[in-house]
Amino acid sequence: MGKGRILLNWRIIVVAALCTLLLTAPVFTPAQAGELVGVTLADSLKIDGKDASLVGMGLRKVLFIKVYVSGLYMESPTNVPTEVIEADMPKGMIVHFLYKLSAKKLKKEYRNKIEENTPERSDDLNRSIDKFIDMFTDPTQKGDEFIYTYIPGDGVTVSLGGKTKGTVPGDDFMKALFRVWFGEKPFDEKLKKSLLGLN
Repeated sequence: MGKGRILLNWRIIVVAALCTLLLTAPVFTPAQAGELVGVTLADSLKIDGKDASLVGMGLRKVLFIKVYVSGLYMESPTNVPTEVIEADMPKGMIVHFLYKLSAKKLKKEYRNKIEENTPERSDDLNRSIDKFIDMFTDPTQKGDEFIYTYIPGDGVTVSLGGKTKGTVPGDDFMKALFRVWFGEKPFDEKLKKSLLGLN
């Protein structure tokens, strides 16, 4: 067999292997709108005029108490936690409450988790965190939705129970906030996986 024939055969084998890899490699697809413990989240969320797709949704439980159902939305979905945190694109979180929590409890939980997942913080970031924490002025009611939407160059806009509380600027704050769900020490590991569409 000539060298040209051997080279051709090897090229055919390589191309066939690549085609097989592409056809069998797992492909991440956004979640469809679904229902979880009676809560339905839309399959997309409009952020700054762009459609952010539902990546996944999950339930947060504390012991036997169902606290909330939440969903992650991204313009370009991914199920890699670090990519979710770092992504400088329109993205958001919807948190639908099933249980009443006091404003004091909300403030404490968010501050503790932000500081735990972002131990090294600048003075500016600490001021941004304070601004965010101060937005929690009322207790949650069953059915309340907290919506956090991030727009690059603008910041995280916070809507609590149908009331827009304001916008916290900076991608440093955005990353600190998203770490409470997707960082090394999230609110709930099972919830983290569900939000990433991995459950």
